[in-house]
Amino acid sequence: MTSLVVYMLRSYTLSQRYFAPFAGILIAVLVLYSYTPNPVMNSYAATAVILFIGCACLGLSFLNHEHPVQRQLTTVHLRSIRKYNMGCLLTLGVLTLLLDVLIVVYPLVTGRFDEQAGLYRIMLALAGHALLGLLGIAISLFLQSSMIKKASHATGIMLCVIIVSIGGTKITEFLPGSLTYLRFLLPPVSPVMDAMMNADVISGVAVLVPLLHITIYTALLIGFYGYRAGKRDMNKN
Repeated sequence: MTSLVVYMLRSYTLSQRYFAPFAGILIAVLVLYSYTPNPVMNSYAATAVILFIGCACLGLSFLNHEHPVQRQLTTVHLRSIRKYNMGCLLTLGVLTLLLDVLIVVYPLVTGRFDEQAGLYRIMLALAGHALLGLLGIAISLFLQSSMIKKASHATGIMLCVIIVSIGGTKITEFLPGSLTYLRFLLPPVSPVMDAMMNADVISGVAVLVPLLHITIYTALLIGFYGYRAGKRDMNKN
């Protein structure tokens, strides 16, 4: 599996489709920290949302970067669509964690904060960025060209999902009492963002709940995608 990840990383970098999402993420982070000093957790909450958006775009560009013929050859070589999809997920996970570490460490080593971050806030920032980044990846799985043929449609759907995800807390305020459970269907970006922003004044349990929520939500999305990929694998066999 390691060789497959290395192959996919090489294929993706050679395609140069990585440039737009990577550049967008890095530019947004640099602009955010261009003014100093910055509050620690408010800044980390903002960059976590930037990573969520960036990883959704990154996932979409990565999953569509390989030529269909080359993708088919790779799948035939692996003898399993499931293995191919697992390699894609692992590669995207590596890229997400790399961006996670870079974004969290950058303001620490460049002195962009108005106070010392402390171990608790750094660990929370790493977890929040990773989980939001992986959620963006999980959403992009269902927008690739094998599922939505027109790139314009996939992009439009992705933008709508991003907007609804970020504004989830405000949107659920307009739901009647009998429909409040629908908030669990929305990607939990807003609750995680709120928890990170208020981490200094709320309890550890109040921070942990949205992190657990997003973990389960992302796992369900990836699990459902894996199930569909497995069904396709069996049908081809």
